[in-house]
Amino acid sequence: MSNHMNRRGAIKAIACTGLLASIGFPSCGRSEQELNILVLGGTQFVGPAIVNAALEAGHNVTLFNRGITNPDLFPNLPLIRGDRENGPEAYQALLDHQWDVIIDVWPEHAHLVDHATAVLQEQTAHYIFISSIAVYRDFQEVGLHEESEVVDLNLPREEWTYPEEKAAAEELVRERFPDRHTIVRAGVISGWRDPALDLLYWCLQMNRDEAIIAPGSGEDPLQFIDVKDVGAFVAHAVDNKLTGTFNCLGPTPSALLWRDFLALLQEHFQSSTTLVWASEEFLATQGIASFSDLPLWAPLSEDRGFMQISNQKLLNTGFQYRPITETIDDCMAWHQDRIDKLEFGTEQTGLGIQRTRELQLIDMINATIE
Repeated sequence: MSNHMNRRGAIKAIACTGLLASIGFPSCGRSEQELNILVLGGTQFVGPAIVNAALEAGHNVTLFNRGITNPDLFPNLPLIRGDRENGPEAYQALLDHQWDVIIDVWPEHAHLVDHATAVLQEQTAHYIFISSIAVYRDFQEVGLHEESEVVDLNLPREEWTYPEEKAAAEELVRERFPDRHTIVRAGVISGWRDPALDLLYWCLQMNRDEAIIAPGSGEDPLQFIDVKDVGAFVAHAVDNKLTGTFNCLGPTPSALLWRDFLALLQEHFQSSTTLVWASEEFLATQGIASFSDLPLWAPLSEDRGFMQISNQKLLNTGFQYRPITETIDDCMAWHQDRIDKLEFGTEQTGLGIQRTRELQLIDMINATIE
């Protein structure tokens, strides 16, 4: 399996240009108009951030889901029960209602979006779909933007994987809500309720106050987005009727390099950890893989554009990211009850370098320096 396909899978495991460029709206704020919003899903990872952002903006939110995943999360919100796997008839209970906005949160299969968009065309004025940067065809291209080529949907359906499913779902949304849709292509998402351990890995590494492996030269770029920023942008799109497709990536307006990212972690945790930079060549000879053994690291030599996707269209709306330190603290707080039990580099976590192996690598690097 190629590196970029591994990265597409990691994204899965883990959503009017320039119209408001001069406004500089805050990430969260009260809307001038109270809207009725239906969220399809809403109780796992991305969904709660979207629900909370909509509530903070002063909107009325109704949930549509099975009532099984985290059923106690929003006890005071109206819930209409339905299982999307049951096909078009699952949405029958929604046909007696009208919403200003319907938000479709992260289904993995296009047929679910097919059914929803077919049945609900007359139930809303605005349909928002959370998609993924996994839809892009070639991660070697630097500066991938919303008009860049996506994966080929002419493949036989049985050969489709996550990227094709997402791309097909996007096409359905555009077809059925041609002038009243918003598609949010999220990159790696981190922060509160994050089921992944990639950002947590580096937070815990920096809390060792010992020597750790730092990947590459430090000049490779890094992109991820706080889940709360995904929610904030969706709320902004709702309030300002932003339509079209938007890459949703951060965590900063301009490029973040690994050297700066690790320095930020070091400062935030007041860490005395020593960074031992390991070249790509050395890591390759030792069988250390990017993105799995060294989470989030996608060196330029592999998929040059994967961590250099354009967020300019999003920035042109005036969007402001929350500080990276908030994302870090949310990540640590969410995992606080399991931190002492995690063993990286094992089958338990499925990523990271086991500490004994990392110390061996550090000794090898230090020996060459001496």
